[in-house]
Amino acid sequence: MDKISLSEALKEMERCRHLKSSDTFSITFLKCDRTRKQGGDWRTINRAQVSGLPYSVRDNEMRGVVDLDSGLKSAFHNQLIFEFNGKRVIK
Repeated sequence: MDKISLSEALKEMERCRHLKSSDTFSITFLKCDRTRKQGGDWRTINRAQVSGLPYSVRDNEMRGVVDLDSGLKSAFHNQLIFEFNGKRVIK
């Protein structure tokens, strides 16, 4: 499996802005919410675009994506991205 650095994956994500670009990406990440003591769920989105998040979330090194197939939005921690466009993400 090919590899991609986290910084390169984040740069590529920013080019796929929701409602501003037709480009999409696929992503696999792990959900985690320490406040609610929930998480551990693997999520894979095959057609995703970056969507906006409140400023407080960006301070926590998180990103928001919208699943173009279902229309659902998700937020995840950058460090919990494991696969981007079929490539293994290395930190």
